[in-house]
Amino acid sequence: MNNPFHLSFVVPNLRLAEAFYINVLGCKKGRDTGDWIDIIFFGHQLTLHQETESMKAQSIDHFGVILDKVEWQAIADKVEFENIPFVLSPNEKTNEDNSESGKFIIKDPANNLIEFKFYKK
Repeated sequence: MNNPFHLSFVVPNLRLAEAFYINVLGCKKGRDTGDWIDIIFFGHQLTLHQETESMKAQSIDHFGVILDKVEWQAIADKVEFENIPFVLSPNEKTNEDNSESGKFIIKDPANNLIEFKFYKK
């Protein structure tokens, strides 16, 4: 297995971001200092910092995760159930080698783009 990555960014509302990652995406919460929290994002670590005068939230281009098809579909269903708009709706395709792939993109409450993919041979 690959080593987990760590991604740290500032959000305008820490508790809103926490609720999104935990309640909508099903992530787990790690450390919580009150000013920042760790989110276990599909085996990786996101550290979300509350915006302050000296640290301003800026959306990042995108980050994402590659899942198996069942988990990918379950998250897409949950996003739809929660009425979270898709930036890119879930789409699947069969490739020339008969493998399958799919992806969708959503935004978190801080407007960061999150891409979800699956590949199946």
